[in-house]
Amino acid sequence: MGNRMQRWVSAGYKAAPIEKMMTPVIHALGHKDCELIQRDRRALDIHHQTETGAIQFNELHMMEFNDLLTQSYLWVLGAYEIIRSVCERLEGDPRHSTAREAKRVFERVRMPLAKMATADRYREDSPIAYPALNLDHGIAWQVQETVFITRYELSDTFLNFLESL
Repeated sequence: MGNRMQRWVSAGYKAAPIEKMMTPVIHALGHKDCELIQRDRRALDIHHQTETGAIQFNELHMMEFNDLLTQSYLWVLGAYEIIRSVCERLEGDPRHSTAREAKRVFERVRMPLAKMATADRYREDSPIAYPALNLDHGIAWQVQETVFITRYELSDTFLNFLESL
């Protein structure tokens, strides 16, 4: 996790010329990302153990899963707001198209999470992003019958976007 956190720290500083107060927020989101990745791994371990009958999925595990889901939800909303703000500030800048693409990736999950509506460009999606557990990356949301978007994929999109600044 140390390498990923270092990437977040460096990426946070790349946003400083756009808005210096974004840097500490990005650092906090990066720290939360690393924490959520670890929690996703624990949830997946519990899931795999319950499939084999090694442990019983109890109320405590359910509370942990619900908290992980809530923290992931809030992380998506916070990350989206940074991307949206950067996108607005880069209007007319050559980097605007990269910001706009990152924003589009997030919109697909953010709109159903925050507004219980589909994003304009994803009309075929469900207006509700149903929570799921992706067996590779943890918390995910189902936006179509066969389309799942993981928080980890969104995190990579956000981190790669910031690094491109």
